[in-house]
Formats: sequence, C-alpha cells, structure tokens
Amino acid sequence: MREASAGGLHVSGLIVFPADAMFSPRKAKMLTSRGTSDIFAFFFTLHGGEGAYGMAAKTGGITQDRISQLANNITVRLRESISDIQSVNDDIHVLSINAKILAAKSGSSGKAFAVVADSVRGMVGRTQGITDSLQTSVEATVSELMEINSYLGTKVRAERLSQVAENLIDVVDRNLYERSCDVRWWATEAAVTAALESPGAETVSRCVGRLALILDSYTVYLDIVVCDLEGKIVANGRPGRFASTGLDVAASEWFSSAVRTSSGNEYGFEGVHRSRLAGGSSALVFSCGVREGGSPDGRLVGVLGIVFNWDGLGAVVVGRAKEMLAAETDRPLHAHIAYRDGTVIASTGSVPEGKIPGSTMESVLSSVRGTIIPADREGGRFIAGYAASRGFETYRTGWYAIIQEEADGERR
Repeated sequence: MREASAGGLHVSGLIVFPADAMFSPRKAKMLTSRGTSDIFAFFFTLHGGEGAYGMAAKTGGITQDRISQLANNITVRLRESISDIQSVNDDIHVLSINAKILAAKSGSSGKAFAVVADSVRGMVGRTQGITDSLQTSVEATVSELMEINSYLGTKVRAERLSQVAENLIDVVDRNLYERSCDVRWWATEAAVTAALESPGAETVSRCVGRLALILDSYTVYLDIVVCDLEGKIVANGRPGRFASTGLDVAASEWFSSAVRTSSGNEYGFEGVHRSRLAGGSSALVFSCGVREGGSPDGRLVGVLGIVFNWDGLGAVVVGRAKEMLAAETDRPLHAHIAYRDGTVIASTGSVPEGKIPGSTMESVLSSVRGTIIPADREGGRFIAGYAASRGFETYRTGWYAIIQEEADGERR
C-alpha cells in the first residue's frame, strides 16, 4: 500500500500490482459517474448513518439539553419547596414567641405553655437545619449530575465528529484509488504510445484528440499530458485551455517518480499543489510510465500525467461534512483534511499558518480514529473528532480528516 508523504510532494515508495492486474473502464468510472456530494452521502449511510447522537437529535428523545433541563427543574422546585417550608417555620416561630410571652404573663399557671413554646422553637431550628442540609446536598448532587451530563454529551458529540471524519477520509481514499487505476489504464492507449514511439504531427494530433475525448467523459480532471523521456510535454488534452505542450516537467515529482517505475503496474504521484499544468489551480497529479506497445513490461518510452482537480473533491467533501453536522448544533465547526505534519490541504475555514497546531496533531497521530475533549471549559477550547486514512484496496493517501467544534463559544 502506498501513501503520500507528510509534505505531500513525494512518495515513500511505489505500489506494485501483480502482472495480471486488470483495471477495467467499468471500475475506473465507478465513482466518477457520481457527484461528489452524492458519494459522500452514500458512504456516510453505508458506514453507519448518523449514530446515536443524530437519532436523538431527530427523535427529540433523551438529549444532553433535556437532561440539563430536568436537573435544573429539580433545583428550582427544591428551592421553591424549601422556601415554603421556611415560610411555615417563620410562622411557627412567631407563634412560639407569642406563646412564650403569654406564658410569662400567666405566671406560674403558664409555665407548662412556656415549656411547649420552647420545644416548638427547638423543632423549628431542627427543621431549618434539615432543610439547609437538604438544599446543600441536592444542589451539590444536581451540579455533579449536570457536569457528568455535560461531559457525556461532549464525549458523544466528539464521537459523532470522529465518525463523520472517518467517512470523509474514506471517500477521499476511494475516489483517489480510482485515479490510480485511470492513469495506468490510459498509459496503455494506442494513441498515446504512438505519439511517443512515432512522434509526428499526425500521431500527436490523434493523441490530443483521444485525450480530449477522455476528458469530456471524466470531468474530474483538469488536463492529461504526455511527456517524452526528457520531461518535455509533447501533447495535452486541452491545448486551448492550458498551453502545456512544450513545457519541461523533468523536475516534477510526478514525472520523476513515474520514470523510476519498473513496470506499467506502478504509478507516480505528486500531492496537492498549485500546478502550472492547470493554470495555477490546486491539483494532484498521478502519473504512469508509457511503455512500448502498451505492454506493462515493455520498454519505457515516456510518461502520462493526469491532472486531478483537487478543489473539486477536497472542498466538496469537507463542505458536505460541515453541512451535515451543522444541522445538529448551534456551535461553530470546521472540517479539515491534513497531511501528517498538520499541513491543511482542504478546509471549511481559515487555519492559522495553514497548519493544524502541533499539540492537536499529537493527539491525531496517536490513533487511527479518536476524539479530543477539553480538560476544562476555559478560553476557546474545542472538541474534535479525527480519523486517519485506512486506505481502499491497494491505495492509501496517508492523510487525516479532522473536524473541530467549539465547546464553549458563543452560540450562533
């Protein structure tokens, strides 16, 4: 399994498939035939739907807010009842004082009443002590209950964010796996090999036409380029849009990594970058060596590069994740896709210096999937769910999805 490096501009190794590996047009079009939002929704449902948090939110059942409301009701009613008891105590206290005064005026015949009055006053004091103790105890219990409820609610919410993060990165892995299939398939095209084996105006023109036809069907690509072994682009599928023919790309990682491959079952890659092949747009480039006769084991005659529109995938999947989660909360949240070093390559919000803080990434790198819950609720803390790329089939990006939600910010 092959993955992108932390910086995303080179790879740790080259993936090798068995010699009889097949990449059919049907398989290559499996995901490109769907809109990216539909893909995300499909896999989100496939991997467990909304979970307990979403179900509670939808059914209006037992939720964190409802538990807090009930606990608060207990406190309010307790205070009202204690206030009533204290009012009754005050009345009894006044009666006992009056009885004491009357007993004093009655002389020796009122001594018995004085004893009763003293006893009543004593009972009033005991009752007051009991109500004070009860109020202190119940309020402390309710306060602890609300703290536990808040923690559990936060934990459930963070788990929900983690679930969506896992689905998000899975959609990316599955989608980009198809790109690795596409590039190896198209590198065997007769028109491509002919333009490199027998360069000339006719073969190049036929190659450009074939690439243009492919691009008409596969709209996720910005362009497809064909290079000779010196790194010079000899043809591209959208010459009217991108003037790439004639450019020297020998220093590009996608070109050099394809040249290093030993067969047509391997491929090269360059991570998210502003590509001159796409007019400066954010792109990924997958590449594969073009071999003599289109055979996977033939002599290397050039390189094919497919320029994938990263914004068309990255921005859409993080936006879709945020959209689904925002419907469940009033708190601000953002979804990100990042390299191992924290460099953000897709996000629904601005990230300082374009990187996830190191302290957050330490937690993210500690497990394949997990949550981050603040130790306290002071000063701009957030909860988060994250997931690492698990890969699909023989492909893995090695990237991370991180979804952060304010835990103590102002509600929108």
